[in-house]
Amino acid sequence: MSQEPESGNNYEARTAMDRIKSQLLTLESKLPEPVRLQLVNLSARWRAASRRTQSVIAGGAGVLLFLFFFSGNNDEASNAITFPALRGDLEITVLEGGALEATQSQELRSQIKGREGVKILSIVEEGYRVSPQDVEAGLVLVELDTAALIDEQLNQEISVETAEASYIESRAQYEIQLNQNASDLNDARQTMRFARLDFEKFLGGKIVGQILGQLQIDERLALAEEADRVAAESPTIIERPRRAAKPAQGEQSIDIDSMPPQVQERLRAAMAENGGEIPPEMLERMQRFQGGGSRVQQNGEPGAGQERRSGSPQTAGRPAPADGPISADKNESNDLLMLAANAPTTELSATTNLLMDEGYMAIRDQLDFSDYADLELLEDGEAKQQLRSLQDELQVAQEELLLTQDRIAGQRRLEERGFITPTELEAEELNLNKANNKMEQKETALKLYIQYSFPKEAEQKLSDFENAVMSYQRQVKENIAEQAQEEARFSSAERKFNLEKVKLADVNQQIEFATIRAQRPGLVVYGAANQNSSRWRRSNQEAIQEGATVSERQAILTIPDLREMAVKVNIHESAVQRVAVGQRVRVAVDAFPDDPLMGTVSRVAVVADSANSFMNPDLKVYPTTINIDGTHEWLRPGMSAEVEIVVDRLEDVIYVPVQAVTYFDDQRVVYVAGRGAPERRTIEVGSFSESFIEIVSGLEEGDEVLLLPPQQGQGNSQTDA
Repeated sequence: MSQEPESGNNYEARTAMDRIKSQLLTLESKLPEPVRLQLVNLSARWRAASRRTQSVIAGGAGVLLFLFFFSGNNDEASNAITFPALRGDLEITVLEGGALEATQSQELRSQIKGREGVKILSIVEEGYRVSPQDVEAGLVLVELDTAALIDEQLNQEISVETAEASYIESRAQYEIQLNQNASDLNDARQTMRFARLDFEKFLGGKIVGQILGQLQIDERLALAEEADRVAAESPTIIERPRRAAKPAQGEQSIDIDSMPPQVQERLRAAMAENGGEIPPEMLERMQRFQGGGSRVQQNGEPGAGQERRSGSPQTAGRPAPADGPISADKNESNDLLMLAANAPTTELSATTNLLMDEGYMAIRDQLDFSDYADLELLEDGEAKQQLRSLQDELQVAQEELLLTQDRIAGQRRLEERGFITPTELEAEELNLNKANNKMEQKETALKLYIQYSFPKEAEQKLSDFENAVMSYQRQVKENIAEQAQEEARFSSAERKFNLEKVKLADVNQQIEFATIRAQRPGLVVYGAANQNSSRWRRSNQEAIQEGATVSERQAILTIPDLREMAVKVNIHESAVQRVAVGQRVRVAVDAFPDDPLMGTVSRVAVVADSANSFMNPDLKVYPTTINIDGTHEWLRPGMSAEVEIVVDRLEDVIYVPVQAVTYFDDQRVVYVAGRGAPERRTIEVGSFSESFIEIVSGLEEGDEVLLLPPQQGQGNSQTDA
C-alpha cells in the first residue's frame, strides 16, 4: 500500500512532538535515580500496552512530570510543555479494543436429549485444522457416551414389538367386528323382509302397501337411517340446510344417480309413467310427512294426511279409494323412502329415530282390520283363502239345508199317503235339524273369523313386521356403537404403535448424533463462536474436554471460516451515535503490530449489551462488528485487536491536543504561552477524537498552548475535555 506524501501540517505536528520529546529528556535528567528507574519500567510496560492504554498512561505521566517540574521551579515558565495550534485536515476517530472472530462458522452442538447431559468420551485437539481430506474420510471430531442410549434403545424395541402386536390384534378385531356387523345387519334386514312378506302373504301386497303408507313406516325408517348415518359421521347433531323456496313441479332436481340401483330403477319407472316427472302424489306425501300432516292442497281442501290424522270415522279405519293419495303401491313407498332421505329437513333430533312415536301410535290405534274382511278388497292370500273357504262351507251348508227342507216336504206328503212310516219321517226331520245346525255353525265360524280371527292374525302379522323393523333399527345402532368402540381401540393401538416407532427412531438418531464427524474444513475451536476461544459459556458449565458433561444444545466445537474474519468490539454509549455501518476502520492486531489492516463497520447493535449489566449496571455498550478486508491466513479467532473507526474527516480546521483544553468557571479554556504568565482564553470547541479536538473560535494558527494548565490560586483545573 503506497504512502501519501507528508503535508505541511503533518510536518509542523512532527516538529512540535520532537520539541516536546526534548523537553521531556531535560526533565528526565532532573529526576532522582529511583524515580527515573521506575519511569523506565513504566515505559517498557507502556510500549507493550494497547493504544488506548498508552494514551491514558501518557496523559497521567505528563501530569506527574508537570507537577514535579513546577513544584521545584515555579518561576521557570519557559520549561512548560506547549503545543502549537495547527490548521489542516483532522480525522475524527473512535478507538476501541476487541477480539477477532470469523464472520461465518459452523457450531457443532450436542443433540443428545436429557437434563443430566452426556459425557465426552473423546474430542479432537483444539486448534486442529480440518482438511478437505478429513471431511471426505469422515474424521470423528467428538464421540459422546452412548451407554444409556443403547439401554434405552433395547427397551424401546421391546415397546415397539408389544405395540405392534396390539395394533395387529386391534386391526383384526376391527375387521371381525365389521364382518359381524354386516352379518347381523343382513340377518335383521332379512327378518324384516320376511316379516313383510308374511304380512303381504296374509293380506296381499296392495293392502299391505296401503296400510304401511298410512303408518309411514318406510319414511320413518329412512329418516332414522339418515339420522344414524349423520350421527356416525359427526360427533354432534347437525342442522341440514333448508331450501330458499319450493321449486315448481317442472323444476324438481333430484340426484337420481346417488340413490341405490333398485330405487333408481323404481323412480325412473314412476317418472316414465308420469311423463318424465315425479308423480304428484309422491311429492304430496313427502310434503305432508315433512310438514307434520298439516299441509293444504292447491284446491283449498285438506290433504290426505290431514284427513287421516283428524280422526274422521270415515277414513280412520277404512282403506282409501283406489285413486286416492294413499293408493300408491309398495314401489312408490320405497321411492318415497329415498326422497325423504334426500329431502331438506330440519335438525335431526332423537325423536325421529323412533318408529312407534306418538304420531305413529295415533294412526296405529285407528286401524280396524275387520274392514278388510271382504273378498272384493282382499287380494289372493291366506286371509282371502280362509275367508273364501268359510264362505264356501257356509254356502254348502245352506244348500244342504235347502235340499233337506225340500226332501222333508216330499217325505211328509209320502207319509200322509202312507208310502213311508212315521219312523222314516222322523229320520228325515232329524237330518233337517242336522243341516240347520251345520248351517248355523258355518255362519258362526264365518262371523268369528271376520270379527276376531282375521283381525287378530292381521294384527299379529303387522306386529311381527313392526318388531322386525325395530329390531333392524336396534341392530343398526348396535353396529354403530360396536364399530365406534372397535374403531377407537384400533385407532388408539395404531397411534401408540406409531408413537413407539417414532420414539425408537429418535433414540436411533440420537445414537448417530453421539458421533460428530467433520463436515467442512477449518480450524477447531472449543465452545461457541461467541466465546472468543473460551471454554466456558456459563459459570455452571464444565470446560470442554474429555470426560466433561455437556447438556442438550450446548456448543461443543466451532469450526470458523478463516477466509472472512471480523473484529467484535463494544462501543460506549457516548460514541455509538457517531458510529454507522459502512464507515472505514483501521485495525491493528496486537500479535502483529507491524501489519496494519483495514476494515468496514458491518453491524451496530440497536440495543445495549446486557451481558455485564449485573456487574456494572451503569455501563452501556453496544456490540459492533468490523469486517476485515481481504484474507489473512495468520489471523486466528480470539486475537486481541485495536480498531480506529473513522467517523468523520474535518477539512481546514484549527485543532490542538485534547489535554490542552480544560474548564474554568464552567467554561472551556486553554492557556496560551507568552513572554510572561500564560494567558487563559475562552474557546469554543467542535468535534474531537482520542488525541485532538477541533477549536471553532478563540485560537489562531500557531498559538502555543500549554498541554497542562498552570497552577492556579483560584478556579477549576480539570482536564476533562
